[in-house]
Amino acid sequence: MVAQTRLDEEARRRRLAFLDFGPDDEARLAEIREFARAHVDEIVDDFYAHLMAFEETRATLGSDAHIRRLKTLQREYFLRMVEGRLDADYFDSRLRVGAAHARIDVQPQWYLGTFNLYLRLLIHRLRDHYRGDPVRLLGVIESLSKIIFLDMGLAIDAYIIEGYVDRARAQEYRRMAEVAERTLREKEALEQMKADLTSMIVHDLKGPLGGILNVAQLALRKGGAGTDHARHFDQIQRSARDLMRMIENLLEVDQMEEGRLELRIEPVDVGALLTECADEFRAAAENAGQSIVVSANDAIAIVTDRWLLRRVLNNLVVNAIRHSGTTGRIDLEVEFRDGTVELRVRDVGRGIGTEEQATLFRKHARRPGRDHRDDTGLGLVFCKMAVEMLGGAIRVDSAPGQGAMFIVTVPASIEA
Repeated sequence: MVAQTRLDEEARRRRLAFLDFGPDDEARLAEIREFARAHVDEIVDDFYAHLMAFEETRATLGSDAHIRRLKTLQREYFLRMVEGRLDADYFDSRLRVGAAHARIDVQPQWYLGTFNLYLRLLIHRLRDHYRGDPVRLLGVIESLSKIIFLDMGLAIDAYIIEGYVDRARAQEYRRMAEVAERTLREKEALEQMKADLTSMIVHDLKGPLGGILNVAQLALRKGGAGTDHARHFDQIQRSARDLMRMIENLLEVDQMEEGRLELRIEPVDVGALLTECADEFRAAAENAGQSIVVSANDAIAIVTDRWLLRRVLNNLVVNAIRHSGTTGRIDLEVEFRDGTVELRVRDVGRGIGTEEQATLFRKHARRPGRDHRDDTGLGLVFCKMAVEMLGGAIRVDSAPGQGAMFIVTVPASIEA
């Protein structure tokens, strides 16, 4: 039956476009090929050592001779994955592997969980390989994540076509998110966040991966393909982008805490910056039943770090979309005041209570009444640290049921 899942050239192209996989990703993967060849054996050994620690996966692996054969195949897969040559043969091979797992009755939570295991093993070694270059590390992790999410999607396709999931089995997927959370939420990741970049990244993968697993559950319940299938994979893409934003927050918070983040000062047209931010998130807002309106009548130019200020706005707009409900309007405003510029992100959502406002910008704070499934809690921490690096301040004006307005004040000019 796996032949029925074979994708034509256009379908493959569109799927890679959803994941935004392109020449830059191929170049990053080419950069780590020698690294992959040097570490493939230890990664595969650690991979199977982890599988042997669980009764459910140990029973599937079988004899030592069978495990040796599987290690050989796994080694070939790993090296092929980092080649970045995602051609028709690669797609077909991943579909065949997924169908084989479905036919021997490997439960999806264990099969999909192995993709998470691969990512963790890779990040652990790449952290040491790129210890002095976190920007390149982030780029490589992003490219590897795209391939792993692609392979997960192809595995889901194979399971659907093989007819693995029936109504009773679909209930098991409700526990998959719990498995992912227990795997990713490690106490050490919280206690050693500053010292252990890997633990931080793994911990913060739980939100997007939980989203991926929930979408997979829905897709498998519905079955088939078509417009619904495309919509589900669009959600996977959004989750992947959320993952990248969280990782960027984590890396930059760590850099700012250690004093390693250098400002890049340049003239910035604030009105154009607000418009650029609104354009990027307009589609996401419309999908949530919201609109984004920019109010910047006068040309206001300041001298600051454009990228850092833009990242602050990105986090505030994402939060506004997430917490504004299914209808409403998000306003982006700017005003010049006595040598400073005040930027405001205003929503008409559920608002924020006084108790929660007191901990809003604190790292590791537990905020009552807040839904944390889609965020790490570091977005606003990053905003506060970034704005203070720019010589400014951030505050919130809100009350329950009355929406929220985040106000960023930065000087019109700062010294490099």
